[in-house]
Amino acid sequence: MELKEQDSRLLGYLYHNAREPISKIAKETRLSREQVVYRINKYLSEGIIRKFVTFFNYPKLGYNAFAVALIKFTKPKYIEEFHKKLEKDDFWISKGLVSNKYDLSIQGIFKTEKEINEYFFNVTKEYSEAIEDVLIIKPYYTEMYPLKFLGNKRGDNMTITDEQSEIIKLDDKDKKIMKALEEDGRIKLVDIAKKAGISAELALYKLRRLKKEEIIAGSRIMFDMNKLGYNYSLLSINLKNFSIENQNKLKEFANSNKHVNSLTLSLAKPNCFMQLFHKEHSIIKETIDELKSLFTNESISIDIILLNNEGEEINTLPFLATL
Repeated sequence: MELKEQDSRLLGYLYHNAREPISKIAKETRLSREQVVYRINKYLSEGIIRKFVTFFNYPKLGYNAFAVALIKFTKPKYIEEFHKKLEKDDFWISKGLVSNKYDLSIQGIFKTEKEINEYFFNVTKEYSEAIEDVLIIKPYYTEMYPLKFLGNKRGDNMTITDEQSEIIKLDDKDKKIMKALEEDGRIKLVDIAKKAGISAELALYKLRRLKKEEIIAGSRIMFDMNKLGYNYSLLSINLKNFSIENQNKLKEFANSNKHVNSLTLSLAKPNCFMQLFHKEHSIIKETIDELKSLFTNESISIDIILLNNEGEEINTLPFLATL
């Protein structure tokens, strides 16, 4: 799909603001209400928008350990077999295929780091014949940005950190509201109330409480980037000198570079990941050159991981039944 200027404005604004009323979206994007409704329905029907996603504050739900795993299998046939195994697990937030070096990317949330270690120890032992290599990243800082490559500079960055928080008690109605938001981040209030079996007034009260308590961290849209003509890549970066000063340089670079859509920092090697949306592969080279120029006096290594899409399957509340 060739994006028109109106499409870029609307998609860029919707990215972190999908739950806003149509009237406000129309005002902010300088479109009519009818144009906004028509275009959103068009994006959905054509599969450009794959899902309106709601993110949650996992530490407040008792889950304090986030992990990303990149897995390389000995044979392609094992990829589908492992996919089926993951369907039974209640930790993964997203999973998708990788085009080079690795075969599968998984993002998961656990209660403790011990759970992460035990899970992947058992998996690599059970699937020793199938798994050739696995890289486990335990981020302590993740920041997501607006769609800068569409010219959108408005909207807050969304920071997700694995810090210990006071666990918020939830009742069954709260959980049903959260599940409704997980399934469709743009679901209407009346439909939330229906799914939770409560009045619209009570649903609104509970929804506001979930936001006030910061249990709802924010929202995003999951696109089919290929249909927009964009590719999705990940830069795996390791800085030998991972000082606070250099970490801040990485944050400033990621925040200002229009192709960087998220930043992840980890204390293990590699200690930084940057997600890129780009049309031409030359953008990857340009970004790498800019990073090397930024850290010209540092020891830095950069690898490229090509992902098929931004998470082929998304489930931001995989453990809801156990809350």
